[in-house]
Amino acid sequence: MAVAGSRRMMWPVEMAVVVIGLLAMASPTMQLSMKNPLQGAVQKINDLKPPVYAIIVTTTSSEQAFNESGIFNSTSSVAYKGRTFLLGTIYGRRFVFVNSPANPSINVAITVEIMAAKFNLLGIIYFGSAGALNDWLSVGQVAVPSAVGSTGLWKWLPYNASKEGLLKFAEFNEPEEGENLLGSVLYEKSKVYVNGTFKESIWIEVTPEWQQIADKIEIDFVFTGLRISSADTYVSNEAYRDFLYKTFETSVVDTSSIAVALGAHTNELPFILFNGVSNYADGGESNSDLANTCAVKVLECFIHLLLGRPSPASYDD
Repeated sequence: MAVAGSRRMMWPVEMAVVVIGLLAMASPTMQLSMKNPLQGAVQKINDLKPPVYAIIVTTTSSEQAFNESGIFNSTSSVAYKGRTFLLGTIYGRRFVFVNSPANPSINVAITVEIMAAKFNLLGIIYFGSAGALNDWLSVGQVAVPSAVGSTGLWKWLPYNASKEGLLKFAEFNEPEEGENLLGSVLYEKSKVYVNGTFKESIWIEVTPEWQQIADKIEIDFVFTGLRISSADTYVSNEAYRDFLYKTFETSVVDTSSIAVALGAHTNELPFILFNGVSNYADGGESNSDLANTCAVKVLECFIHLLLGRPSPASYDD
């Protein structure tokens, strides 16, 4: 029996209802800030919705080459989910730059998704180093692929399978071909989200309009219209390098381009890739600094053309 004049005790369930009710009354931005102050800070930037182009890299070497170019005027930064997004301008136009964690490449895809959700992106530009698969690309030259091949989705088939995959380990026996208990590998297609549905394909095409702009770059060490093989596996093996080139007709290989392509494609954003050749994917020496320096020079020319500005002085000398 309750005592007259005593205060009624509020039970835990009722307290929970009161708290939930208060949260429901709060604005979405306020709720976001209460949960995560940094997320709230990014939300405020997103509320302003300034249109920006995004530039993504995945290595310190790439970031250093970009900084040394002097083309980016940083004005502010936002730290979020382990990533620092630098806001600034290039030739008076807004850009956001980020050096994303890369291994595994899902980290790059997460970075793309964060940027697509938090910024009003006009498109995504990626640059970094890559390995050459053909005989005529050299270290320091830059590939601008027109298509990205996802070559990391393997279905490893048993030695005695009735159907063999494209990569047959028996063909790589030394000193001669023979049986191999490793069997073979079947390359599976990625599921690519397009216009509200999924299609299966190994290839994702780079945005044709941006590729056409890149075709106008007048630098001797840039090659457009090639294809790139991309997977989490870092290729440093001559036999596998030759296999990729002959089987998929790809000219360069890296570990991040497919993540950028999938993220951009899913969010229906234009994108382009600049892959500076740093090695020959055969276990030999690598020069990432030279590759990234050259990639930034091509990037700068592309941005000139993208923004409708006169091309900068030639870099061929």
